[in-house]
Amino acid sequence: MALIKNIFLKLSLFGNFWQEEINGTIFKWNALVIIFQLIFIFLKFDSLPKQVPLYFSLAWGAQRLASASSLFLLPSFSIIFFLINNLLATFTLRSIQIISRLLVIFSFVYSVLSLITLVHIVYLIS
Repeated sequence: MALIKNIFLKLSLFGNFWQEEINGTIFKWNALVIIFQLIFIFLKFDSLPKQVPLYFSLAWGAQRLASASSLFLLPSFSIIFFLINNLLATFTLRSIQIISRLLVIFSFVYSVLSLITLVHIVYLIS
C-alpha cells in the first residue's frame, strides 16, 4: 500500500513539473514535432513505394528495405521515448533537477532527429 501511495505522490508532482516555463515549452514543442511526424507520414503515404530504405546500418541492398508502413516506427519510438523520459523526469525532479531537465531536452532532440530522418527518407525515394 505504501508503494502505491508513493507512486501517486510522485505522479502528483507531474503537474508541478510542467508548470515551470521551460519544461512546459519543451513539452509542447515535443508534442508538436511528434504530431507533425504523423501528419507527414499520412500525407505522403500514398505516394510512397511498397518498400523504403529504413535500416541504414545494414549492408547495402535489400537488407536496408522495409515496408512503407514501417515508417510509423519513427513516431512510435518518439512517443515511447517522450512518455518514458517525461515520467522519469517527473520522478527525478526533487532529487536531481539537472537530470530531470536533460531527460526532457533529450526527448525533444530525439523527436527532432526522428523527424529529420523521416523527411530525409521520404524525399530520398520521391
